[in-house]
Order: sequence, then C-alpha cells, then structure tokens
Amino acid sequence: MQADPAVPDSRPISPAPAPAHADSAWRAFWRQFSPDAPSILPLVLLILLAHLFLWTVLTGLSHSAPDLDNMEELVWGNFFEWGYYKHPPLPSWLIYGLTRILGQQVWVTFFAGQLSVVVALYFIWRLACEMTSQKNALIAILLIMPITYFTTRGVISNHNTIQFWSIAGSIWMFYRAWRYQKMRDWLLLGMFAGFAMLTKYSALVQFAVFAMFLLLSGNLFQARTWKGIAAATGVLALMLAPHIWWMSSQVRTPIGYATASLSRELTRAEHWRLMGDVFGTTGARLAPMVLALIVIAGALAWRGRRGVATTSATPAVAPQKLAAQLRPEDRRFILLVGLGPFAMTFLVVIALKSPMIADWASTFYLMFGFFAFWLFSSPAGDSSQLLRTCLKVIITIQLITVIGYALARGPVSNMIGRATRATFPGAIISQQLQIEWMQHVGTPLRLVASDTWLGGNIAIHAGPQVDVLIDGDLDKSQWVTPQRAAACGMLLAINRSADNDDGVPPAVVALMTHANWNGILQLPASKKLDGPQLKIEWGIIAPTADCPAKR
Repeated sequence: MQADPAVPDSRPISPAPAPAHADSAWRAFWRQFSPDAPSILPLVLLILLAHLFLWTVLTGLSHSAPDLDNMEELVWGNFFEWGYYKHPPLPSWLIYGLTRILGQQVWVTFFAGQLSVVVALYFIWRLACEMTSQKNALIAILLIMPITYFTTRGVISNHNTIQFWSIAGSIWMFYRAWRYQKMRDWLLLGMFAGFAMLTKYSALVQFAVFAMFLLLSGNLFQARTWKGIAAATGVLALMLAPHIWWMSSQVRTPIGYATASLSRELTRAEHWRLMGDVFGTTGARLAPMVLALIVIAGALAWRGRRGVATTSATPAVAPQKLAAQLRPEDRRFILLVGLGPFAMTFLVVIALKSPMIADWASTFYLMFGFFAFWLFSSPAGDSSQLLRTCLKVIITIQLITVIGYALARGPVSNMIGRATRATFPGAIISQQLQIEWMQHVGTPLRLVASDTWLGGNIAIHAGPQVDVLIDGDLDKSQWVTPQRAAACGMLLAINRSADNDDGVPPAVVALMTHANWNGILQLPASKKLDGPQLKIEWGIIAPTADCPAKR
C-alpha cells in the first residue's frame, strides 16, 4: 500500500553509514603499529617518541628547576666553546643549539637527556636487527628501558646521559665493521667515536673492549682490519683536533679535572666501602629491569599452565631460547662487548683502589637487554607472544615510573614542604634580585658571580644576555674577561641557607667585600610557607663608566 504523501513519515531516520573505505583506512593506519605488522619499525618509533614525550612533558610541568648537572649545562651552553673546565664540549653544544631554538627553558634539558636515550635505544635496535628478527630486537630494547639510567636519570642532562647515543652508535658501527669489513662502516665508527670522546673521555673504556674483541676473534691480525682502524682513527683525530688545541691554551682542562677526580688516596677498607656503595647503587638502578624480567617470566609461566593458546596454536618448530637462534659469533659479541666495559672498569678500579661513582658506568648497560635471550624461548621466527607480553609489562612499568617521579619530585614535595632542586624557586629569586639590581644600578644585568646552581637559576630566568662567573673564578668561566669583570660590575649571590649542599665559593665571598650594596633575600624553599627557608645573601658591584652597557 502506498503511503499518503500528506501524512508525515514518523519513522526515525537512520544516520547514513560511514563510508567503508574510511574505516578501512583507519584500521590500516593502526595495523602498521601492530607487533604482527610486516615491519615493526613504526611500532618502535611510536614507543620511543612516546617515551621522549612523556618524560619531557611530565618532568617539565612538575619541575620548577632542573638537576644540578642540567643547570651546569645551561650555564656552559650559553656559549659555544671548544671545551669547558670539567668536560669536553659536545653536551653543552647540544644545549647551546636547543636553547637558541627553544629558549633557556628548564624542560629543554629534560628533552636533551631523553633525546639521547631514545636515539641510543634506536641504534641498539638497529644493532639487534643485524643479528636477529625485528621482534626480538624490540624485546632487547624494551627490557633495558626500565633501567633507572634511561628513566629517572635519563632526564639528568649530564655527560654520562648525553654519551648514550654516541656509544650506542659506536657499538652498532663496530659490529658492522667487524662483520662486513666495509670502509663506510669503519668511517662511521670513527665519527661516532669522535662524538663519544667529545662528550666524555670514558669512551676509551668502550674502545678498549673493541680492541680486545678484535684480538680474541683473530681479526686484529688481518690487514684489512688495520686499514679500517686507520681510517676510523683518522676521522677521530680530525674531530678531536680543535678540542685538543683549545686545551693547550687553558689553565683548567677536562684532563686535569679527570685526573684530580681519580687521584684521591683511599685505604683498602675505604675503597671496599666505596665499591660496596657503587655495587649497591648499581643493583638498585638495575632493579626495575629485574622486576620486569620476573613479571614477564611469571606471566609466560601462568599462560603456559592455563593452556592459553599462543599466536600459533601448533607451532611448526618447538620453542627454543632466543640466544640459540643467533649465530655463535653474535653470541660471543653480545657477551664480550656487552659485559666487557663493566668487567674491565671494575677490575681496574679495584686493583688500583681508584675512586668511582655508579654514574660513571651509565653507558655500560646498553646491551643488557640481549642477555634475556638466554632466558626466554619462542618458536623460531615467531616471538609475537613474548613481544606482546613484554610490551604490556614494560609500558605499565614505564607509565608508573614517569607519573610517580613527576608527582613525587614536584607537587608532592611542594605540598609536604620537602625542599628539592625540582622545587627550587629559581624564577622568584631571579626576579627579586633583578629588581634590586635595577633599583641600584639602572642598567641591564649582564653578569652574576655565584656557584653554578644559584647563579644558573638567576641567569636563565634573566635572559641569555646574562652570564655566570662560576664560583667567581675566571679560569672556570673563559667567556668572562678580566676587563669585562672589572668594568661592567656584577651581581653577587651566596646561598646561606642551613641545608645548602653546594658550598660557599671563597672567591665570591671575597668579591662581596667590594660590593657597593648588600642585602639578604629570604623566602620559602617550597610552597609550604612554614617549611624550609632559603637565605640568599646578595651584593652588587656597580659598573664603571668604561662598561659598554653603562654607556
């Protein structure tokens, strides 16, 4: 029966179905991030970018000031120099470039540290892909991601952290040079080795392990290997030449600093106590990885007992250890190059009774994820189930770690009145002291004489035109000339707080006796007003008529 056109149709109007091709395109987009995709490179990049984003953003939002080492890089990174009094220049160059693009922001240092982490993890994944499947390679980097050096200490933008990417690149290129004996790989090895040495001289430990591996493998007796070594060494020498030339004209150099750090006399008992602390700290920083391994092993065992089907219900090949799926030569490479730096360093330190701190071994754990290949099994060519379990466990641990760290260091510390570097009111101190400077002098502030931490907090919030005279010492601050210091005056700042751990620089105390104006700034160290208090002594040495800024 035909409907009457005069009567409105009361039936509900169904929405038009979405075009099938749009839904299909969306599904196809997300399928490329699946562990079962033909190539898991998109998944690897997604994981690494998410890691970089979360650690940068959450620490950037929760921290009002960075760690001490980060502040040191911000102070040094205000200038492009061929070296700095404590370390080679590359990390400070990185900060110099980033702050020129993004500004002198606290979060830039967190980004720099974690950028080094994710680039290193990518290089280690590429190294693992040379030996095994992409899935197994991802497992290798997932398992080291919870290690503290790549998480909470990965936002500490110091020379240990910034060295991750160049050491990882050196290991990858060394493997390729050893295996394929192509000149391109030897040259790239020299380049990465140059970057590593321009970051920290401790890269020599890794290079010594490379030499030992070549000796034990027999390659060191081959002419083509020596040609490659000569080419790599030539690239390294060219990259280091300007830095070496710079050191020839300096009173204080990184080599002098390193020598002083290693020359402290210790009794055998003191040394064993120190090494006990190092081993204890190292164990604590590796504990998140151990926890992840235990949880993954437990989850796999539970699935086995429950009879849960794997990706392939009846695998054509019985499960075998991931290590058994590698070439014997690659297993030897993993064991020697992965464990060599750790073993060599600790044997030498113990034999010579040299001082050591756990941070110096930061780069030694880049290959520790490979050792799980001796623990876990999968059907040859099909580790999808193991990879999925690793993804679930590692992502959970990572989210708990980054959220917990950001909350504990920032809002929680502020709420309970716990003074940390993360809650340091650097912006407020800088603003108050700039007001004092302008009221007494009237010309823009250009120079702050203080310790690195306090002076850096004042300078980064005052602008890139403000330099720090570190500890009032011209030899530590090659960017400040005696003429400039004498003519343009300076703001002096000393942390007189009861719980100050940075010490009081004697040279700044001496300069304070020449100040034209003095004062004390007191304020809470956190947002809890009745919590710990900061006491900042300040002084102003007025510019003379010879200062360009005065004219």
